[in-house]
Amino acid sequence: MLKIENLTVKVDSKTILERVSMNFELGKNYCIIGKNGSGKSSLALAIMGHPKYRISDGDILVDKKSITKLNPHERAKLGVFVAFQHIPEIKGIKLFEFLRSVHDAKNGWITSFLSFKKIVEPLMKELGINTEFLRRDLNVGFSGGERRKIEILQLRLLEPKYIFLDEIDSGLDVDAFKSVVRMISKLNHGKNTFIIITHIFDILTHIPVDQVYVMENGKIIKEGSQDLIKKIKKEWFTDIAK
Repeated sequence: MLKIENLTVKVDSKTILERVSMNFELGKNYCIIGKNGSGKSSLALAIMGHPKYRISDGDILVDKKSITKLNPHERAKLGVFVAFQHIPEIKGIKLFEFLRSVHDAKNGWITSFLSFKKIVEPLMKELGINTEFLRRDLNVGFSGGERRKIEILQLRLLEPKYIFLDEIDSGLDVDAFKSVVRMISKLNHGKNTFIIITHIFDILTHIPVDQVYVMENGKIIKEGSQDLIKKIKKEWFTDIAK
């Protein structure tokens, strides 16, 4: 279980998350929904250990182990993964070497060039990713759909347990979105959980959720089942806290 206990987070001197508590169980899926600026992405980044976000109170536990003092790569080793809203380009780092480094860091050993090629190329073919991309700089010149597919490739390599999908529709056209969501839904099984961060609802028709959290001004103002989504669709966020 990934457990968030009374988490308060600051950026500089400003409080952006206040006493947030959530539980994420393996085998179940969750949705964190709210208007733009409600604190959804900040929560995911704080959980992942982004240095900009300082935890001033509360705790984050993975399988009963506190991770608030751990570096991002240590949290990743414990199974936490964030698919970012905006995926950056990184010049000078080849996709092949990036993927091999994260694979080896997770497993704790060094894989040879040929050994890793035998691991990654079948996965790329399975996902419809051109293996020529392995020679290119990470995400440089990639389309929105191609960048998302590279993230899905990372999910296949790392097999994380707690997967935050932060506005993954960002930058995708309709066809690319449907393709990416189909791929992601195939990865969902009893040994992982998806935490979907969104302010729209299209993805929820492809990946059903068990629990919904509504955020506003850095706080959880409502929680419930997927029926809560129907209410928000109908009434938007008007009087949702009641």
